[in-house]
Amino acid sequence: MSQLFDFHFLNDQLMNMGSVNSVSELQGLLCGRLCAGDPLDDARWEKVALDFIDLEYLQPNEQQQDLLKLILGNTRAVLQDEQYTFEPLLPDDNASLERRTLELGGWCEGFLHGLGQTIAQSGLAKGSELPEDITDALKDLAHISQVEMDADADLDENEAYWIELVEYVKVAVLNIFAEFQSNAEHNKPVH
Repeated sequence: MSQLFDFHFLNDQLMNMGSVNSVSELQGLLCGRLCAGDPLDDARWEKVALDFIDLEYLQPNEQQQDLLKLILGNTRAVLQDEQYTFEPLLPDDNASLERRTLELGGWCEGFLHGLGQTIAQSGLAKGSELPEDITDALKDLAHISQVEMDADADLDENEAYWIELVEYVKVAVLNIFAEFQSNAEHNKPVH
């Protein structure tokens, strides 16, 4: 994965643009939309992303457009990768555990927002029910979006919880992606 596809670099670039959301929240939104089958192209993603980060008035320059294309291209690639290389875009271990926890919660919030938007816009929710394990995973992601550090636990314990939560999010997102892709394959019209 490119060194440009790094939380700190991408987040700094978004903040320099004037974003109100972190790159974690933005990638979460993107993953939610891609999981629900939104066929985003570069131009449409640019509009969705700028709306989400509260910069819908901005006419992005070439560097800013490339930044959004990088986020879309790399995120789509890792979600579709058969080697399961998907990772939520989060701060590295040099950031405080509190910051990493906050960004994980924001990532999950963005994911649920993107998934919900796409389902509502596409009409997927009408007359269809998700499998119980996917519904449970979505409920868990909603809980994780509200995660906070346990002030009474020691640092090693909190670090272990953090690792477990990130692994859970990775697996849950890949399962949700696979479920929606499977449903899309079954519902394709026959020519």
